[in-house]
Amino acid sequence: MNFLEIKSWKDRKEIIHGFGTRNNEAGRVTRPDWKSGGVDLDGERVPLVSLRQVHGDTIRVFQGGEKETGDLWEREGDALITSSSGVALGIFTADCLPIFLFEPEKQVVAAVHAGWRGTARGISRKAVEKMAEVFACAKEKILAALGPCIGPCCYEVDEPVEAKFHDSGLPWESFAFLRGPGRWSLDLQEANLHLLIKSGVKRENIRRLVLCTSCRSDLFFSHRREKGTRGRHLNFISMLKISNR
Repeated sequence: MNFLEIKSWKDRKEIIHGFGTRNNEAGRVTRPDWKSGGVDLDGERVPLVSLRQVHGDTIRVFQGGEKETGDLWEREGDALITSSSGVALGIFTADCLPIFLFEPEKQVVAAVHAGWRGTARGISRKAVEKMAEVFACAKEKILAALGPCIGPCCYEVDEPVEAKFHDSGLPWESFAFLRGPGRWSLDLQEANLHLLIKSGVKRENIRRLVLCTSCRSDLFFSHRREKGTRGRHLNFISMLKISNR
């Protein structure tokens, strides 16, 4: 499978991650295509766990177990956290922003799906807070990786979107740029960078792949460019089993 990786994360022994492209396994381009299978990681096939994404701010904690793995596919949510190894947390995107979080001391990972609605509701900040609440993760030790998404070059939004960000008290002008009357370019990565830093994640611990899914038709599906594409990228993060570390 063809996945993109954060360069500084590639040599880490505890985790494997990947941001999907449109050139993954033949025929496996939507969420249902992946549901009954797993992901081949480090020479081992591990189960894939994913939520039914609804562009909200619900965060689920995966405690492990075969039954819960199946149940989660039917549960709504846009962020998933676990301390379990040997399972891949999956996020499916086609313009929205996939975010991975990893706290190496507590050995906890999270996968976050952040569209404009989830971002306006502060989902990446809330995921960090949940990691601290449930697993006693130190926020300043959390590493974050922001994957490819639609860039401000192509992502035009309107007044209702602006209103949601203002209602949440977010500094709209820091990551949105006026295009014309009632129209703005929104930078999802910058908005979530702001949320992560406000949550306590150190700026130097945040890495980004700055690639626009709408511009790069050779690499990515794009819901906006293709006006409702079926295709979705699988983005995953997994902690290796202790025996493999």
